[in-house]
Amino acid sequence: MTNTDCIRVVILGGSLVGKSAVTVRYLTKRFIGEYSSKKDYRYRHSVTFDNVITGIEILDTCKCLAAGCLYEHIKWGEAFVIVYSVCDRNSFLQAQFLLDTLNKVKVPTFYTTLLLGNKRDLDHAREVCVDAGQELSLRHGCQFYEVSAAESFAGVSLAFQSLLREARSLQLLSCLPVRRKLGVNSVSRVLGNLFG
Repeated sequence: MTNTDCIRVVILGGSLVGKSAVTVRYLTKRFIGEYSSKKDYRYRHSVTFDNVITGIEILDTCKCLAAGCLYEHIKWGEAFVIVYSVCDRNSFLQAQFLLDTLNKVKVPTFYTTLLLGNKRDLDHAREVCVDAGQELSLRHGCQFYEVSAAESFAGVSLAFQSLLREARSLQLLSCLPVRRKLGVNSVSRVLGNLFG
């Protein structure tokens, strides 16, 4: 098995969408219903998939839509989970704002994003349809999952593993040397050397 660099994951979203519930469910397989959301928490963990041990740091943010705080989190992260509640239309609009902001701040760099609709088990109170989440993810070129942190570890785990695989691939891709494009003169010079 080989080791890769640590992947820094930032969990973003409005208040009461289940950011901490999703994070803890992924890390411990347990569901805890109530959290104190007055400060950020950073977790260190390692995962093994495809015979590779990958270290991850997860920053579970409190409600942090203020510009300065948000930009610091975005600059720190390499992979982002944008969480919204399917029962709260306003949280979906906040997720859209976060995706827009992320695209503006991280433009030329390698990063991956997951749009995560939480509280799928509360379908009777649904305010955001699945199609709206899929459309938003397509518009921003990111992955999309709907899960229930309260009901199932499997959905949350699948979403995180998908995000981490893509993040690791981008991390490896960013380490490759940049190849220069050959100009017309360079191509003719190479051909001349071969056949001349």
